[in-house]
Amino acid sequence: MWQDWCFSNYYNLLCKWLKFTKKTGSKLTVLQEKQVYQVGDFVRGGGFRDTYECASDTTKLLKFDRYETGKRKVKTRGPLKNLFRAVRAKLGYKKQRLSGNQDELLGWQHIQDIGLEEHRSFAKVYGMVETDRGPALLTEKIENFWHPETRSVRDYISRHGRVDDNELVRALIDYFGILRRHHVSCFADRPENMGIVLDEQGNKYIKSFDVKPYLNNQFLPVHKIDYLSKKRIRRRLDRHLDILSGKNTGGGHKI
Repeated sequence: MWQDWCFSNYYNLLCKWLKFTKKTGSKLTVLQEKQVYQVGDFVRGGGFRDTYECASDTTKLLKFDRYETGKRKVKTRGPLKNLFRAVRAKLGYKKQRLSGNQDELLGWQHIQDIGLEEHRSFAKVYGMVETDRGPALLTEKIENFWHPETRSVRDYISRHGRVDDNELVRALIDYFGILRRHHVSCFADRPENMGIVLDEQGNKYIKSFDVKPYLNNQFLPVHKIDYLSKKRIRRRLDRHLDILSGKNTGGGHKI
């Protein structure tokens, strides 16, 4: 009877732990904590992070923060917005971002919560790992870019002035449809984070490689109301697609 009770309690604890790790993604971090990953060649630098090849696993990338939590420089937005930030800080709102890697882990948690972690349009985030240069975020490496020098939608616009490729237009509309249906609110809707990749048949599609979430900067926390939050996300996505397809892409042509 004692053995049955012990087994029952152990089983319940195990089930709870598996549910927790599945939801948070911490299971992989625990499994990998004894492995020290070797850092490979430099890939690119962003606003707050540097990305390197993973020499220990060539199908992965390693992202390193340049700033610790709370140490990132906050850009000035003018006297009115700076005052707005100060008031929000007094009210206890989050006044600036976490580190880039912590932000992306939060964004990936959102992708998992809405069931898109296995979708081909999102590069996987595996968790924090230890490397020979310190802690880093381990992510999927995208291998199937359409063109080695035109990897993102931003690269395409910089080269061509506007999106005039019919297949890419279709891929963008399909991609924004996914974001809109699932109310994805993150940096995945920015052109510099939209990779142009090819499937097994050679068809183009969009794959995001940065899912840091947006901050909710409203003076009143209306984002906590589900209907208003989803409406705001849809409006932002429509605006970003319109920017891509409107005069800002060059020539005043719609995609």
